[in-house]
Parts: sequence; structure tokens; C-alpha cells
Amino acid sequence: MLDLLFANDLYYTGLDFKRHEGYPTADGAILIIPGRYWFERTNEISEAISRYEWVLAMRVGDEEDLFHPDRVFHRNIRWWVQSPNPDTDYGDARLFGIGFPPHFNDLDFKARGTDVFLSAQNTHKLRHQCFTVLDHLTVPKLVNETAGFTEGMDKNRYATCMCAAKIAPAPSGPVTADSFRLYEALEAHTVPIADTKPFWLNLFPDAPFPIVDKYSQLAGYITDQIAEWPANSNRITAWWMHQKRQLTQWLKADLDELGAT
Repeated sequence: MLDLLFANDLYYTGLDFKRHEGYPTADGAILIIPGRYWFERTNEISEAISRYEWVLAMRVGDEEDLFHPDRVFHRNIRWWVQSPNPDTDYGDARLFGIGFPPHFNDLDFKARGTDVFLSAQNTHKLRHQCFTVLDHLTVPKLVNETAGFTEGMDKNRYATCMCAAKIAPAPSGPVTADSFRLYEALEAHTVPIADTKPFWLNLFPDAPFPIVDKYSQLAGYITDQIAEWPANSNRITAWWMHQKRQLTQWLKADLDELGAT
């Protein structure tokens, strides 16, 4: 999703970005930090960025919330934090989600012949509960337990199945509630049903998609969402388009505030 943002393919920014590995020679930089691998190197980062007049830093790839932005020091820096922990205070950082994978960039929309679609690992308590409910669900459904991450359906078939479904349960991962699946559903105009309300309302306070408090509610939520189709899909898709446009607005506003433009 960030690749699309910087390529002006998410929404047009009017700005031109150049990719660079490491620390570029420039007045400032948008610094993408894989937090899981750099959380013990914050002093090194602080020293390296001291040369810049401004820094827009983005912590990504850190579901465990190991990297703490407040341990990086610079006189003129703003932060974006991906997959934020709702129990952590990130100050005035922008919070954003993991987004969708590249094979959801160009989707082929067909008739919605499936009411419910889930293809996922069944690896922890919340997912066990989700699969148990879906096993007893008597609606047109495609439910597939996979052996491991990326070991399920071919990615193109997966995208086709997502686009053919009305509802997509999006159970939490083992570490964070954030997952590709929720954003895949949003891109496919499929209604996601999430869990772990504190996470999603921290990330999206106005989230229009349903969030279950416990999986004993899931069957009822699915029945309600099928009954509302397609008005619910249209409403949620419009909200998601706004969220993606907002990333562009954030980017321009933060660069302006830093003095980059």
C-alpha cells in the first residue's frame, strides 16, 4: 500500500518520490523502518538522521510492537506507525494498517455467488472459535483451513474467491488483530467481520465494518450483513476509499509541516 502511495497510484500526490536503500544524501528523507529488525538500533538511527533538516519516519513490519519511536531523537521528525498496539501511546503519530498485498491491485469482479469466504490457518483460540461457528453455518460458503502462512490457495484464486463473496470473517493473527485479510476484503468490496474491538477502534475510530466481541455472535452478524447487502458493501467501500485518500492528505500535510516542500 505504501508502494502505491509513493508511486502516486493510491491517489495522486503531486510529488515525485525516489527510492533509496540506506540513508540518502539529501536535506531530508522519508525513512521506512522495519521495526522488528531495528528495535535495538535506535541510537544508530538517531545518529544517522542527525544530518537531515527533516525526517518523516514510518515504522512498519512490527506486529510485536518492539520498536518504540520515542527512542529515536531528531529536532524535526514526524512518525507514522503501522499495526499500532492499542495499549501503547505513540503521541501524535499517524496510525495506519498493514494494507493489502500486490495481487489485490488489479481485481476481477464477478457475481457474488458465495455468502461467506474464509481461507486461513486455524492456529489460536479466536480462530478456533471462528472456524467452529463457520462449520455450522448453513449458507453458501467457502471455508478452507490452510497448513501455514502462504500455504493455502493460489493467490489469484484466493483473490477471485474474495471478490465472489459477500462476507469475509477476518480473525486476528497470533500477535495482532491487524491482517492482510481485512484489507483484502475492503479492496474486494466484501464486508469484513473483524474481532478485537480495542485494536480496530484505536486504528479506525469510525470503522463502519462489524467487529464481534465474541465469536458466539458471529452467526448473527453474518445473517445481518447478508440481509443488508449490498448497501453495507457500498457504505464500507466508500469509507475505505476515503481512508486511502487520507494517506495522501497526511503525507502532503506532514511534509509541509516539516518544511520538506
